[in-house]
Amino acid sequence: MADCLVYFFTGFLDGGKTTTICSWASEEAFADKKILILSTEEGEEEYEEKSFTGKMPDVVFAETDDINKEFMFDLERRYKPDVIFMEWNGSVSPAEFFEKVDVPRRWMLAAAIVIVDASTYSEYYRNMQTIFADYYRYCDNVIFNRVDPEVNNIPKLRGSVKSLNPAMNITFIGEDNEMIDIGEHLPYDLSKDPCVVDPDDFGLFYTDALDNVERYNGKRVTLTGMAVIFREFRGRAFALQRRAYTCCANDIGQINILCFHEHGSGFPAGQWLKVTGRIRYFEEDNNGQKIAVPCITVDDYAITSAPENEIIYFS
Repeated sequence: MADCLVYFFTGFLDGGKTTTICSWASEEAFADKKILILSTEEGEEEYEEKSFTGKMPDVVFAETDDINKEFMFDLERRYKPDVIFMEWNGSVSPAEFFEKVDVPRRWMLAAAIVIVDASTYSEYYRNMQTIFADYYRYCDNVIFNRVDPEVNNIPKLRGSVKSLNPAMNITFIGEDNEMIDIGEHLPYDLSKDPCVVDPDDFGLFYTDALDNVERYNGKRVTLTGMAVIFREFRGRAFALQRRAYTCCANDIGQINILCFHEHGSGFPAGQWLKVTGRIRYFEEDNNGQKIAVPCITVDDYAITSAPENEIIYFS
């Protein structure tokens, strides 16, 4: 029997999971597929025949506590689906599914998606960062919907995700249900030579550069950070480093941009530098996935004072 594709959706109540699932299930690509929707959460929107452009899929409701191996294998026997859309209760960690539940061998995870209402994200993220950290750990896609570019800081939305999972795919959907290109809302101008990145935008620059090689490769930029020497690059390169607040109160990590520049013993390691150079990329393994990582070939640098905010915030 052919593989059954599983699309896992999570996110807070009324964030748009049901609407998104109805839209996806109505796509032409699934027109001839036997679709099963498994929902562990009931919000304001319901699964109704009018919500689908084609045949009404089979819909099963269950509590997350009911989701176990026996339940899943019973679904397989009863429905023999080609595609499953799973709506996971956003107040329960995805780990409860991915770490604890066995599923039939032919079920293949196609995507794990977090649906986020941009209009309420800042408040939720500020108060429930550990939950979002769990979302971003187990999922590979984020869809921000109801985005208002005049109200929502799109680069910061991206940064809050990328600081926790650099490999995450992110989509922004406006209030008109049209996709938004983040390139039109950056807080710096990449057309300038060099493009001067404000110290507060260091993290946003880095996370966007991770995702958009063509946009950044070869551009000249000016960045501010602390110079750090790594033993394996001594004499050949240094890292421009910023401390970054990523998740919860005690979770402060580091962002390092490797700067290639031959230097001797007098190099001002440990001091704040303003560095100008050209962006290049090298390949790095991230949990088995190859990602292109930005670095800088240095044209010039100068000692500067520490920025007002030495720690980067993504919220």
